[in-house]
Amino acid sequence: MEGYDLYEGEEMLSEVDLKEREFHGMVREVVILCLISIILYIGSFAFLGLLRRDKDEEFLPYTDNSDLWVYKISLWCCSFSLAVSVGAALLLPISTISNEVLHRYPRSWYIKWLNTSLIHGIWNLIFTLTNVALFLLLPFAYLFCESEGFTGARRGLINRAKETLVTLLLVSVGVLGIMYILAAFIDRDQVTMDQLFNVYSYYLPFLYSCVSFLGVLLLLVCTPLGFVRLFTLVGDLVTRPQFMRDLKEDYNVALMEEAAFKKKVGAERLGGGLVNMAPVAFGPGEDDMLQYLERRLGEAVDKREGIEKARSRGVLARRLGWPIAMLSLIALTGISLYLVAANMMLLAAGWRSLPSNTVQHTMDLGTSSLSTLGVVGVVIEVLIIGYLLITSIVGLYSIPTLNKLLPKKSDTSMTHLILNCALFVILSSALPLLVKVLGITNFDLLGNFGRIRWLGNYFIIFAVNFLFGGAAAVCLFNKVTHRAQVEIWRRLTNFLGGFKQNVTQKLGLWGKSWGLTFSQKLPNVVSSPVRIKAE
Repeated sequence: MEGYDLYEGEEMLSEVDLKEREFHGMVREVVILCLISIILYIGSFAFLGLLRRDKDEEFLPYTDNSDLWVYKISLWCCSFSLAVSVGAALLLPISTISNEVLHRYPRSWYIKWLNTSLIHGIWNLIFTLTNVALFLLLPFAYLFCESEGFTGARRGLINRAKETLVTLLLVSVGVLGIMYILAAFIDRDQVTMDQLFNVYSYYLPFLYSCVSFLGVLLLLVCTPLGFVRLFTLVGDLVTRPQFMRDLKEDYNVALMEEAAFKKKVGAERLGGGLVNMAPVAFGPGEDDMLQYLERRLGEAVDKREGIEKARSRGVLARRLGWPIAMLSLIALTGISLYLVAANMMLLAAGWRSLPSNTVQHTMDLGTSSLSTLGVVGVVIEVLIIGYLLITSIVGLYSIPTLNKLLPKKSDTSMTHLILNCALFVILSSALPLLVKVLGITNFDLLGNFGRIRWLGNYFIIFAVNFLFGGAAAVCLFNKVTHRAQVEIWRRLTNFLGGFKQNVTQKLGLWGKSWGLTFSQKLPNVVSSPVRIKAE
């Protein structure tokens, strides 16, 4: 084959049209990005379709087509934003796996489409779309839902869109003014007239830096709460007695209950007129005995189907599933805390550089492995990143104020969908920053993510590590050892109380011979906060 080097496995550059090669590479990247975007959008739209209300009180009954189109446009904006948040959450896992694959198989023809240019393009695209979703689409969707048109104008889609755009413009001017003031305080020495009008390349990245910092702070609050919540749920499931017993007897009881209610429903439909000596509590919307029996029959069927599903998992799966899940949580949490502690020591010793990437350099994927453990290390990194994402979402809805926004299947309003999508975008876009700051991965932040300003501040980076490690360790120690603390304090209190009582009794007997008296009433032992919490 002429023009082809069998030893090197690559085409000779001297005989290849470089422009045509560059064009084909660009087309390939665009096709791949479009396919990924379509898949993420379809998945996000389907997921939101499961959560949204079929009949939202904010839009139904539709008085005209404007309400229907406002609902559709807002749903499209939410789907786009959710797809962007999923893509931002998958940035580091995809990048680390791609680097390891290219390192393992550098000359494979099957992965020629996976290259440095494609990964850089994904990072830059996600950064741009995150800004678009967070600062344009989601505010527009929220204001669009709340708009009614200008006063005196005819109600319609165009007038509502005009009101939304004007309101969004005014909000943007207000936010930009706040950014001017903050930038003047923070970069007091670098303020110039040229920078004053440089909105696109200075103030918008500065705004995203502020939002990403707030997202990292939110992750610092949510992740430890998610640790505690997951340990609580899995611990309760492990200690439930029904996971250790045989379900055959329960299944037989459920079958007999279902057969009994079927017989009663059949007799009632034939006009048998069942006689019940005990009073019957009808549910809402139930006027006669037949409706009551049909409801009880449905409950019996659901109970029997639930026991069938539990039996289908098998005895070993029921007895070992949740304990294995508990051990997995402990392992992932322990590895995370170990990596954070090691990162803090390396930062304190000056052996690890800050995650900022102000001096941009071309990073070639596949030149070296990111982990000393190779594939195993990359798999552990990906699992920890996914674990942090899950715990942050669980902890987000454990916050008392935000738990009211928890989506419910087929019962989530459009306003709550918009707010949830905004929270997801903030958390997912801040997740790569937090993972890099904590030292969980060695993959450099690419594109504009590496230019975020606060990543170059040593005190902020060290404080984030210290707060994350300390909060997670304290929450887990308090939760895992809570019962042991209560028992130890109870026994210590009982021992001290009995010891004081014995000493007082002996002093009383000794004092009688000298004509002295000692009070038998003992002061109350100071209660521990752990004991008060347990009681």
